[in-house]
Amino acid sequence: MIRKFFILSFLLPLAIGVFFLDSWAQSKPPSPAVENNEPVNLTADRMFHLVEKNLVKAEGNVVVTYGARTVSADEIIVNTETGKGQAKGNVVMTAEQGTRFEADKAQFNVKAEKGRLFNVTGKLGDLYYIAGEEVTKLSENHYTAQDATLTTCTGEIPDWQIDVANADVILDDRAWFAGGVFRIKNIPILYIPVGYVPILTKRKSGFLTPKISTSSVEGETVAMTYFWAINQWADATLGVDYIERRGVRSRTEFRYAPSKTTYGQVNFVFLDDSLVQDTFWKLDAIHRQELPLGFKLNAKLDQTSKANFNQTFRNQTELRTRRSSDSYANLFRKWDNHTFDVLTRYRESEQFNLDETFGILPTVTYKTQPVDTGLLNTYFDQEASYTNFLFDLDTSNTSDAVETTQRFDFHPSLAMPINIAPWLQLTPRVGFRGTFYNKELRASPPPSPITVTEKGSFSREMIDVNVLLEGPKFNRIFFSDDPEGSSFKHVIEPRLQYDYIPDLDRNDRAKIRVVDAIDAVEDTNKLGFFLVQRLLRKGPASDKDTEVRQIARLELSQSYNLDEARGLIIPGSERRPFSPIRFDLDSKLSDNFFFNTDFTFNFYTDVMETWNIDTGIKLSKWLMLIFERRERDDPNNPTASILGTLDITLPKGWNGKYSVRFDEYNDTLLEHNARLTYNDKCMCWGFAIDYIDRNLVTGTTKTNETRILFSISLKGLGDLDRSRGESFIHRTF
Repeated sequence: MIRKFFILSFLLPLAIGVFFLDSWAQSKPPSPAVENNEPVNLTADRMFHLVEKNLVKAEGNVVVTYGARTVSADEIIVNTETGKGQAKGNVVMTAEQGTRFEADKAQFNVKAEKGRLFNVTGKLGDLYYIAGEEVTKLSENHYTAQDATLTTCTGEIPDWQIDVANADVILDDRAWFAGGVFRIKNIPILYIPVGYVPILTKRKSGFLTPKISTSSVEGETVAMTYFWAINQWADATLGVDYIERRGVRSRTEFRYAPSKTTYGQVNFVFLDDSLVQDTFWKLDAIHRQELPLGFKLNAKLDQTSKANFNQTFRNQTELRTRRSSDSYANLFRKWDNHTFDVLTRYRESEQFNLDETFGILPTVTYKTQPVDTGLLNTYFDQEASYTNFLFDLDTSNTSDAVETTQRFDFHPSLAMPINIAPWLQLTPRVGFRGTFYNKELRASPPPSPITVTEKGSFSREMIDVNVLLEGPKFNRIFFSDDPEGSSFKHVIEPRLQYDYIPDLDRNDRAKIRVVDAIDAVEDTNKLGFFLVQRLLRKGPASDKDTEVRQIARLELSQSYNLDEARGLIIPGSERRPFSPIRFDLDSKLSDNFFFNTDFTFNFYTDVMETWNIDTGIKLSKWLMLIFERRERDDPNNPTASILGTLDITLPKGWNGKYSVRFDEYNDTLLEHNARLTYNDKCMCWGFAIDYIDRNLVTGTTKTNETRILFSISLKGLGDLDRSRGESFIHRTF
């Protein structure tokens, strides 16, 4: 019931908005036609004028123009009143949208946009090349051709072309032809008695070329898709996939963008799977819109079947491994010093053994950024929020225990920045926090789930103190010998921070189920040490301008718990007041190299608790390497993984990628992908082959899957596989 309510609350305003925008678009009056009354102009080396017949005969470098259309030839006879004429020798005819023809001779009417050319080569629009015995122009965008060829490739022998006995062509629409032969490098490959080719520079409804793939788990897959250009600001794709071992999968996508400030998309996939005898479906939607009075709306609908669609069918690792779906609708507005935010969020577990649900229905937040009070250089800020939480207290698959609780939180504070010196600033800050809960969610002894007590509402009050000392700051500028005149600035920024929250009521703390930072507030008495170093580069950004860019940032931080040092946390236990030291480096020394690393080290146990590395290098224009390693030494769940990508770009349009994901802790190869792509030098065609070998998890079943995808694209005619752009696990710079 909760899920249905959330979906309806998401789709209802979306449907109203789309209806309003569609009605507005359809009610717009069409633009009036513009009549062109421009004169016919003619220039030549020699001209003879027959006044009584309105005829002009021209010889030598003859050019006839009428608006955007021109005809040039060695010899032309034209009627200046009707626009009819004939041309001979080196005939060149240009028209709208980049169309240009060269012919031996032509008959034309520049005013009526008609013409007939013989022994023709040329270009239809900006994309399609045509050659034929005869080409007839019937209107601005309508042509017929006899014994002709059509291609988007250049060169004397195009990489691909279609030979036709006759064709009827409408630019931005289609070409119907008869007696067609598809050729590669002038070698006949396929005979097509009657055919249809999209001739598109704009969207148009029609079937897309089928998608084909093979998998060791699913078998052969053939996907058919129909593209529907609904209007200028909306379109949709309707697809049906035949999967050999699973059955028929339906796909629907709807996209809309009625203005620069409003756009969205809805996707739905459904499969009654005969392989695992389960039903898979996935519903995704996004909507972005700027509303009146400065409000903005961001919404996302993310719903899935209990059978985990992402884990079974998605190629992206982050989707296949995620733990829960996440739907939300966010309405917000910003002022100079204030923000107002309304958020509705709903999450459901995607793990097969959990039935966990969490909702924020809704939370309303009003924030005030620091504002000068006008008294003693003090600044006031506050955050007030109301939240209605929804929990499933029993996460098992056998039952539900849905419960709601409400929370109101108010947190004002005052700060007083004090400039001790130009390079040293002290900022004390004191705040008050009051939090009201309408009921308790108290943990019962294991293994019982969390239960709701019979007690009523309660509140929690506290003060919090923060003192920040920034400085002294140091910097030094270095000049390099590089001819571009770059300079470097090294900045050192130390910072000391003290946080204090008095001891909280332990009984009140046990009543709270922790969801976010507001619930998790605990008594605090600690010092934090921070040392930040930055390396900035100032150099030319263009011929005249310069830019300052941070090329490296290093932060060292650690905290010291004063209560732990005094033995107040766990009396009698070993005191360890220092937190693990954190080291965080982000750097991009050039456009061809980056190196990022962070780790935390516990010197009490001499253990590196976390250690992450992310680096990439472009050794040249044709070779790129990216390496990522993540390690966590958690006693309950230690992990270590490696992800790497090798990218090789070869001459003449070839590119190869290889990526691998390895579980170092369990010594398991999780996934590796390889991709080979080719695009010819004139970019008129290309292909891609993907090889994927990975572990596939469906519920409790683990299998190994090998998948091969093949895609080919002919520029101007469409793609065989619309998923060519899928990244899988490949990383880029």
